[in-house]
Amino acid sequence: MMKRTCYPLAYVTLLLWPVLLFSVSGRANLVNYGRNAKEIAHLSGPLLFLPDTIPVEERENFDKAFGSSEYQYQPHSPVPFAEKENTEPMIFQPQKVEVGDFQPRLYKVPDAYSGFKIEIMRAREPLPASHDIFFQHGKLFAEKLQNNTLSYMLGDFPSADEANAFLSGFLAQRYPDAQVVEYREGERF
Repeated sequence: MMKRTCYPLAYVTLLLWPVLLFSVSGRANLVNYGRNAKEIAHLSGPLLFLPDTIPVEERENFDKAFGSSEYQYQPHSPVPFAEKENTEPMIFQPQKVEVGDFQPRLYKVPDAYSGFKIEIMRAREPLPASHDIFFQHGKLFAEKLQNNTLSYMLGDFPSADEANAFLSGFLAQRYPDAQVVEYREGERF
């Protein structure tokens, strides 16, 4: 049977090797941790401590208590926008917009289109411009079918699976009669 031996010196060496390595390279020294930042920067060299990018005029005085009567923050430039030329502000006059002038924009299915669309609604007559579908959906397609009804469709899907996933995930509750429609070279199937 083998006997287990503890090597405490090996364990201590494994745990302390980073401290020993950095202290040899001059980047970390346990003696310097208690000194202030200027001495650490001086001892460590310029590689670890880059110069401060805040202009001297904008540095705060940390020797005085914050909020005391002696403390006052002075910004570098008292007038930050002094270099910009003074221009008159642009005032836009309100324009009257007629409420009833909205015309829905319907698109025709391209002649050579192949893919899948979702038919959300069929109607015997064109829907009025105030109908909800024109405000709730972006690009709507319309096609007049052989039985003189209008089919309102949306989307452009390369496969039936993607169209069915979109239909079941987003549109099925709002449009229970919605269905996926396939087009091949502009012909509806």
